[in-house]
Amino acid sequence: MSTGPAAARFGRLERRGLLLGLSGPQVAVVAAGLAIATGAVYSRGAGGLVVSAAVWLPLLVAGTVSVAGRPVVAWVPLLAEWRARRFLGRTTLVVSTRRVPDARTLTLPGIPGTLMVTAAPTSGAALVLDRRAGTVTAIARVSGSGFLLDDAVTQDRKVAGWGRVLATWCQQSAVVRVQVLQRAVPGGGDPVRRWWAAHDAGAGSWADGVVAALVANVQSSATRQETLISVAVRAPRHLGRGLRPEAAATLELTLGALGEALVGADLHLDAWVRPEALGGVLRRAYAPDAAARAETAPVDLPVRLPGPTGATEEWDRLRTDTAVHAVYWVAQWPRTETDPGFLRPLLLAPGARRTVSLIAEPVPVARALREIRRGKVEHAADAAHRVRVGQVEDEATRAELDDLLRREAELVAGHGDLRFTALITVTVSTAAELAAGCAAMETDAAQSLCEVRRLVGQQGLAHAAGALPLARGAL
Repeated sequence: MSTGPAAARFGRLERRGLLLGLSGPQVAVVAAGLAIATGAVYSRGAGGLVVSAAVWLPLLVAGTVSVAGRPVVAWVPLLAEWRARRFLGRTTLVVSTRRVPDARTLTLPGIPGTLMVTAAPTSGAALVLDRRAGTVTAIARVSGSGFLLDDAVTQDRKVAGWGRVLATWCQQSAVVRVQVLQRAVPGGGDPVRRWWAAHDAGAGSWADGVVAALVANVQSSATRQETLISVAVRAPRHLGRGLRPEAAATLELTLGALGEALVGADLHLDAWVRPEALGGVLRRAYAPDAAARAETAPVDLPVRLPGPTGATEEWDRLRTDTAVHAVYWVAQWPRTETDPGFLRPLLLAPGARRTVSLIAEPVPVARALREIRRGKVEHAADAAHRVRVGQVEDEATRAELDDLLRREAELVAGHGDLRFTALITVTVSTAAELAAGCAAMETDAAQSLCEVRRLVGQQGLAHAAGALPLARGAL
């Protein structure tokens, strides 16, 4: 009797607060409103309370009400930052195409400062140095042997192998962040035509003519799936003007060990992205059609600009050279147990041009245990406050506490701890197509039992974190 693969279970989005589910800023705003109301009552009585309502009532509303899943007090700094960036002109980027950019540096929208690029001494992998973040990132092209058509035993083995890969990364103290990025890129029919052009014997038979006609009808607009894994490790100290050869060699040993760990999950590391190919990989996140045309040209065309020649960040979208992007955050994973292939509608939607990025940050065991202890104390304090005010504990609070206890038990048992963030980038050619593309993605996310939220006021940062394979920190 065959059984299905082992079910996957996810923790709930933590909503703990300082007091009765309210965060520190919310408690401060509510306390200020109550203080003003109390002072008005003591000084002027009921009339003073009514007169001062114009002050304390908005404070109470701002401290207790949420809009689009975000407390009102959390909207204030976001709106202020957005207005300031627009006023200073930091939402628009224009790059001159007259001068040839330095291949050793990268200036990209959404990333402060300049990134430096160097080559690893042995593998030739492109090492992207971010001085501000203190990280060095390498990008690997990865392929697998399939998953959805495997039997339950094989799927369980591959899932367990991927878990061991994550555990290996957790044990590497030098690893800061790991990003798994899968995207649909144009040019799905081009490899077929190239293979046929190289292997066609030109016999002129009936079968040869049929195959040639089929290959000729393959649409150039067809998409193909591309999977990249980026690993960000801590940059060595005393960098000077760049990575020293001995430091690069040490980092390469770490990357080699991480690459070998992929074999246990039936994954194949096709190649590390080299400096000369880095521009094309990054360019595809901004102008996928142009990048695909450059790849399929009869002669090799160097990518002069890895980033866009122009970018405009709007409240809920990012415009680049020939594309419009909208970035979503996966706010809630499936709340019930589900099969490991639950992301199939999101990843394999036919004709959809989107990028799904999973960012994992290893959390040291000591810090994770401190967070768990603090969370347990907050739950106990909230429970005591609810008893005093007569508030009934809801099922969501109990489920969150159960997740916290399960996480503690797994840490005590020797497992690692990772903080996951998932970002989904929808890419279309024109602004008129964006609404349809976003609606299709939201439908596929609902089929995957995921709750997604469109990020606003920070699309530039979100695109850099979710669409670029640079293992950037989550928002």
